[in-house]
Amino acid sequence: MNLLKNILLAPVLKQGYKRNLVSGPEVINLEKKSCIGYSITTSLKRNRKKKEIPPFFHDIYDNNKLNSLWEQNEQNMYCIFDMHPNSQNFDYYIATDKKAMHHSMKYAEITLPKGKYVRVELMKRNHSAVSNIMMYLRAIWLEANGYKAANSPAFILYDERFHSNYKQHGCIDGNYPGKPIASFFIPLEDEKTISA
Repeated sequence: MNLLKNILLAPVLKQGYKRNLVSGPEVINLEKKSCIGYSITTSLKRNRKKKEIPPFFHDIYDNNKLNSLWEQNEQNMYCIFDMHPNSQNFDYYIATDKKAMHHSMKYAEITLPKGKYVRVELMKRNHSAVSNIMMYLRAIWLEANGYKAANSPAFILYDERFHSNYKQHGCIDGNYPGKPIASFFIPLEDEKTISA
């Protein structure tokens, strides 16, 4: 299987990965982060995520639903992927940093654990751009660099770079023109799985 993956799959995944890559990958340490926002449950089965995530994303984003959770001048937005044990279904959150004052049943909460993450910056040209990055990192890069993904949520961080681009160019037929930069993070197990 490894030979098949390296000969057939790796070049295809690498092409999609490189097309959307801005910088990275780099391994960094992050502190624990509590987040609050909105969530849906979706699935990789029958490509439900492709049908359900974009409308959910744009409902939250275009209707400024995080504004009441942001403090003045705050603009970090997290799109979080929390996989279920069956590796098919997952909870998808659109959230921001949780402040002590925000406690309400209408919001969903999740904690991103402290630890090592691999981070890449990407052009979020469309919703498939993240899938291409994620597939390459999980299927090829982690193993090739001696890492294993931890069993905790992966996430995308949208900051002022994405927001200002969106204000200028918007979204056209599911695509983000201009330079829609975002950062993608995959959690890693603490120890490298193979020696360097």
